[in-house]
This record gives sequence, C-alpha cells and structure tokens, in this order.
Amino acid sequence: MAGFLRAVGRRKALAAVAGVGLLGLHQYDTHYCYERINRSARGVYAAAYTLWAYKARLVLFPEQLSQIHDDVAALWLRTCQTNGGLYVKLGQSIAVMSHILPVEYNERFQILYDQAPRATKAEVTKLFKEEFGKPPEEIFKEFDIEAVASASVAQVHRAVLKDGTPVAVKVQKPNIIVQTPWDLALYRMLVFAFDKLFDLPLYWTVDEICDNLTKEANFVREAENTRRAKADLKDVRNVYVPYVVDDLVTKRVLTMEWIDGIKLSDQAGVLNMGFRIKQVVTTMIEAFSHQIFVCGFVHGDPHPGNVMVRKNKNNPGEPEIVILDHGLCIEESEKFRLEYAQLWKAMVLSDTAGMAHICKSWGIRDPELFASIQLFQPYRKATPVVAPKRLSREEMIEYRKQTKERVRTLLSDTNKVPRELIIVGRSLNIIRSNNKQLGSLVNRVNVMAYKAAEGSSIRGQSAGRWEVFSFWLRLKLLTLTYNAIELWRKVNGLFGKEAPAFEEILEQNLQLSVEEKLGIQLHRALEPR
Repeated sequence: MAGFLRAVGRRKALAAVAGVGLLGLHQYDTHYCYERINRSARGVYAAAYTLWAYKARLVLFPEQLSQIHDDVAALWLRTCQTNGGLYVKLGQSIAVMSHILPVEYNERFQILYDQAPRATKAEVTKLFKEEFGKPPEEIFKEFDIEAVASASVAQVHRAVLKDGTPVAVKVQKPNIIVQTPWDLALYRMLVFAFDKLFDLPLYWTVDEICDNLTKEANFVREAENTRRAKADLKDVRNVYVPYVVDDLVTKRVLTMEWIDGIKLSDQAGVLNMGFRIKQVVTTMIEAFSHQIFVCGFVHGDPHPGNVMVRKNKNNPGEPEIVILDHGLCIEESEKFRLEYAQLWKAMVLSDTAGMAHICKSWGIRDPELFASIQLFQPYRKATPVVAPKRLSREEMIEYRKQTKERVRTLLSDTNKVPRELIIVGRSLNIIRSNNKQLGSLVNRVNVMAYKAAEGSSIRGQSAGRWEVFSFWLRLKLLTLTYNAIELWRKVNGLFGKEAPAFEEILEQNLQLSVEEKLGIQLHRALEPR
C-alpha cells in the first residue's frame, strides 16, 4: 500500500510540474514569442474538431447537420478572430465560398470584412519608429491614429502630407513578420493531412500559396505591384488605381493617394450617387478580366473591401471603380495567359477538342470537370454557358453518376499544372461572389468571354483581328439567346413565377451537384425539383 501511495504521489507531482511547465510555456509564448505556439495550437484544435464533427458526430447524429455546420463555422470564426493575421484572410476566403459551402459558414464569416482586429496606438507608433526613426506625427502634417479600415495583414490610416495632400497610410499589423512562418508551416501540415485523409489532390498548391502570402507582407513589393497595375489599366474606361507616394514606402508602411468613395458592396450608396448597379458591376468584371486575359498581371484579392466606387472626375455622369490593395498579385507567363484565354473561348463555344488539347498539356485528365471548376457550374457541352438553364434533380443525378470519383483523378500530373491557376482561380471566385452579392445582374461569363477573345488574339496581325471578330459574332448570337431567356424570366416574375438570376442558376446547379455527390444538403434555400 505504501508503494502504491508513493507511486500516486509521484504521478501527482509530475502532473503538477507538467501543468506549471505548460502554464509557463503559455505565458512565455504570449508575452515574448508573439503567440506562435498558442496560435498554432488553436489551429490544430479547430482542424481536429472539424474532422471529428464530420467524420464521427455527423455519422451518429445526421439530423444535427445544420447545427454541426454552425458549430464548426463558429469555431473557425473564433479561431480566425483570435489569431488574426493570415487567419483573417483564411476566413475571408471562406466568406466568398457561398456557392459551395453551407449557408451557416457564409452567415458567420461575412463580418470578417469589416471587423478584422486593429493594432493599438502604441503598436502603430512603435512600428513607425522602427521604420522611419520617428513617430507618424513628425512625418505627416496630420495623422489619424484611429484606423479607417482593417484587413488581415494591415490597417489603413488617413493622413495629410506636409504640403496638405491627403493620403492613405497602410500600416502592417504587429508581429505579422514573426507569425507568418509559423502560420504557413501549420497550413502546410493541415493541407498535407487533408490531402491524405480525403484522398484529394491538394498539397501541390501549398508552395505557390505560401510564396505569395509571404510576398504580400512586403509593402515595397506591393508598391511595385500598384505601379504595374496602374500602368496596365490606365486605358481601361472608368477604372482607376491610386498613385504611390514613393518617399514614404518601406517594407511595413505604404503611403498612397487618398480616395473618397464607397465600397463596391454599398448598393444604396451606388444608387444614391445616381448610378446603376449593373453598370458598376460590369465595369468591375471588365477590369479584372482585362488583367486576367489581356495584361497578364492579376489582382488576387478583388473582394468588395478592395474595390471602391466614385464619380469619374472627367465625366461625373459615369461611375469609376478604384482598385486598392495590390499585395496579392501574380504575373502570368505569356504562354499561360494566351492558353487560358483560348481555354475560355473553347468553354464558351463548347469546343471540346480545343479544351482537351490545352488541358492535356496542363496535366489535367478531365477537361469537362475542369471547365466546371472554372465556370462555377456543371459544364455540359450541349448547353451554352452564356445562357445557362437550371438543371433538374434527375439531370444532376445523372451528372453525379458520371463525375462522382472524377475529382480524385482530375490531375494526371501536378508538375504540369500552371501555378498561375491557383491565384487566378481565387480571383475568379471572388469576382463571382461580388456579382452575386450585388444581385447577379450581369452575365459574368459573357463579359469575361469577350475579354478572353481580346486576349487570345495575335496582337497587331490581321489573322488575330479576324479571329476576334469571328468569335464576337458567334458570341453575339449566344448573347441574344441569353437576353431572350432573361426577358422570359422577368415576364414570369411579373406573374409571380420564380425567376432566378444568372449567378443563382449557376450556384444552384453546382450546389445540387455537390449535394447529390455527398448525400447531404449544403444550402437550406436549395429546393428540390
């Protein structure tokens, strides 16, 4: 008995020592190591809980599906808000996945666009002293210490230069440089785990994503990206990029022209300015499509917080969109830019042979599934993508039978897949989300198809110009079909019949496809037909 008591005593002592040690490690990490360990632990816990919720709890209690969605979404939201930094960007990415994720995620994560954590006055002052050797009050004539906007990596302050010019000062969040390597290392581990657990081709994307997120933290590079984007878009109608104040740029501080305007998502504000929502959204899609298909230098984060609307200074009767935050940009190779534009032309015209040729060279085994991913709708060569129709459940069941396992074998050789697709795909999804949030008034695929035609031409050669003209004629015929269908929907709407808009049709088709494939209902608003 005495031996047993001594053993129990030793175990208690070891447990006490371990507890004190863990508490000490927690405090040290919190106060001296920028919470690198604590933040990683929260991420690991959220990932483990997600696996348990969907692999175990859902099996035992399938009737709790909606609650499980909400619990997991709430946990990840708390994790993103508590950890800040790149976790906020993760949450913002979740917020624009409304076309495929359950509605519970979309409802919770929308707040991250407006409620990203802010750095304190002391933290901002400390950063300025480290970058310039003096506080902001000595650099600017005026400096508003309260940030007017806050994002994942930085926050923006309003200031006035010594000569009286108003400027926007982007200040990096404290500890981003220290925390980013740990966050990205954990990201690599989690993607690797999900890749193996779900047998999905995911891990090949991590190098490109981690590289671009690391570059985003360097504001000198962002200043270079901004100048490049300004030059590329200078001749695009009703599109503007602010200038950079070169003398006040460091790796952690970026000073730019101040812009008075409203967010793209402020529909009431746009209408109060006297502009039509459709006109503004069309300009937005044209601008980013120009980057993707014509310039080859692409903004990777075009969410509503990075797109403002104001009156065109030269023509106040027209709206002008202003594109901000060029930290996450990617330069396409000329080969990729041309092939991607040609791929879009092939998708729009249902040119299966053309799609297959490009996809094969990219190591993509399944051209039709790949087209579905690019268009955010099930691709069916018999249905023109500029005039989509809502698919019935029977059609989607048949589609499911043909594609259930195709996603696992989509990529035959990941070494051949152009890395540009990762950021370009992200940009396309955010453009889709912007259109949907503003009422789906614009045929996004149609607008992008015209830009693809422009980008795929051989510049300066008559053969290229004829190719564009020929494509435009064919696209015009498809556009007339789309307009007729839209008119028919509006007429039906006058008589109380359901008339879903463009993005809703694409989204419902894709959601129904995933619902049938997974055997669960992703969106409460999706009704069977």
